[in-house]
Amino acid sequence: MKDQKDKVLKYEQRKKFDFLENDPIGRIEATTEYPIMYHALGSKPRTEHPFNIYHDIKSEPTAIGKTLEIVLDSINRVVEELLRRNITHIVGIGMGTSQFIMQASGPAFWEWAQITSEDRDSVECLTIDKPYDFKHTALLAYSGSGSTIDTISATKKIREKGGYCVAVTSVAGSPLTEEADDAIVCAGGFDTGGSDTFHYATRLAASLLLAIVLGEKKGINGINFQDLKKQLYEIPKLMVEKWEYNETRCKSVADHIVDLRSVIIVGAGPNFGTAEEMELKFEEMAHIPAKSMVPTRHLHGALGLTNEKILTILLYPKNSSENWFKQIAKFTQLIKSPCVAVLPDSEDNIASLMDWVWRTPIENEHLFALYVVPIIQLLPYFFALKQGTINPDCQKSNIPKYARAWTMVLKPGGH
Repeated sequence: MKDQKDKVLKYEQRKKFDFLENDPIGRIEATTEYPIMYHALGSKPRTEHPFNIYHDIKSEPTAIGKTLEIVLDSINRVVEELLRRNITHIVGIGMGTSQFIMQASGPAFWEWAQITSEDRDSVECLTIDKPYDFKHTALLAYSGSGSTIDTISATKKIREKGGYCVAVTSVAGSPLTEEADDAIVCAGGFDTGGSDTFHYATRLAASLLLAIVLGEKKGINGINFQDLKKQLYEIPKLMVEKWEYNETRCKSVADHIVDLRSVIIVGAGPNFGTAEEMELKFEEMAHIPAKSMVPTRHLHGALGLTNEKILTILLYPKNSSENWFKQIAKFTQLIKSPCVAVLPDSEDNIASLMDWVWRTPIENEHLFALYVVPIIQLLPYFFALKQGTINPDCQKSNIPKYARAWTMVLKPGGH
């Protein structure tokens, strides 16, 4: 990774500390005044907006732009190896947000590179065997820090069985990169808030670029790869241009839709992964139960569940699922359940049925999944602020009983 020298955070630069230090009981008992999450992250405590996680989200356009600048050599190297080994299947593993990256980027590999892919939880991959043709299988191991123990163990297992393993991370020289055959290291470094945010955005951008380059090198017909690259590289600029619009809309929706029981988020194809990521952010930041669904799961399971206390969110770039999205929109309108949508500028069938919409300049459903990342993270953030007592950086670790639970389940160095 010498091509990335001085451009990414190296493992040796990580924050080295035991966040409980010599007074574990005292730190847990004092967590309301100085949350242990901030000790663990090595970041400055915040008690009001803008919280650290807001700055993490706001850094995404810059981090994506830098990532696309520095990963191309690594991606070209990985693509050459995929072709040399005649790889026919790609498995993406990770935990939580890291798994959702392959859910969101996997369909791009199908369409642009004509290769099958799947996502798996790292522990499920570690503990449950599938009969892969390991000689022709590649593993993309996603971990923002490169230190997720279960992902490292699963990578070691697949590599020992003969699979070609690539770490996709934000920290050069981290344990995961040492276990893998190669690495794609994105910009960004470590989080300052308690949820993966820019890690998701940068690694999704790198994965989409990998799918583009692989398809281009394979000579897949009927796809304008130069145009796809151009659109991909323009996304950071578009994010900046639309930042105020998207943030203000998130605030407006949070101000008007309060006292929620739950959130249902509907996405199709690559944007089912987007829905999964948004679900997790509602749970992590706002502590509101959420559920991600494909359109027909909603229509065949959530009709009786949905009511005026449940918000439905539609993630809809123009695609072949329009009829099903439109049915959901009409249903929520009929029962007077709040419904909002993220839609392309040119969409004119579903928008009029919504309570609020976000307009996007991106129609391609794969690139849409990247462009909307700040939206799907900012909306839960502002819902957290609206509740008044929640610190969205902390995942409730600022409450002593949660701090005790955190230190029991997630021991220092274990995740």
